Amino acid sequence: MKRGKFIIFEGNEGTGKSTHIRRLSEYFDSISHQHIVTREPGGTEFGEKIRGILLDTKSQLDPLSEALLFYSSRIMNYRNIILDALNKGETVICDRFHFSTIVYQGMCENCKEVIDLHNALNDYFSEYISLVVYLDADIKTCLARINRRKVSDKFEAQGEAFIAKVKESYDSLFSSNKKVFRVDTADNPDKVFSLIIEKIREVIDERTRY
Repeated sequence: MKRGKFIIFEGNEGTGKSTHIRRLSEYFDSISHQHIVTREPGGTEFGEKIRGILLDTKSQLDPLSEALLFYSSRIMNYRNIILDALNKGETVICDRFHFSTIVYQGMCENCKEVIDLHNALNDYFSEYISLVVYLDADIKTCLARINRRKVSDKFEAQGEAFIAKVKESYDSLFSSNKKVFRVDTADNPDKVFSLIIEKIREVIDERTRY
């Protein structure tokens, strides 16, 4: 059986990941394209428990401890959910993956151990990635969207300097990654989604008209 496609959405806080992942899933449903949606941290019962710890605004975890928890959740999700779906020929949509860890806990925190961990495991986690949709936006747009939310998690609550550092880190990390498709989400959401779906159609080789 032909292996399914692995599509990852990455990006800063407030760039529209949840919105465009939901719309992509709805599009796949409309064309009866078999797929699953998963997220990081999360995806499994164990991962969802880890998620609660990691996104707690009162958390005092250091970057390496956070990264190890992310990787624990990721390995469970990857081995038990993601690879199983891919081997069945299904498309997997993942809200963040291992790139988030090197950006948030590694590059933004200047933590060498996390960067080394990413470099050691990057080939393993990247092997079946078909496309990374990098949702980008200027800092003011990100902050405006975050400020409209009723509840913020630990990372959203860290302010403008942190959001700027995340953007800078993503731009640097993805500068030469040929699997990355960057989209500026400051534009009209419908226009943004049309760009995303056009690229994803190429990846999944769908001919269905949207």
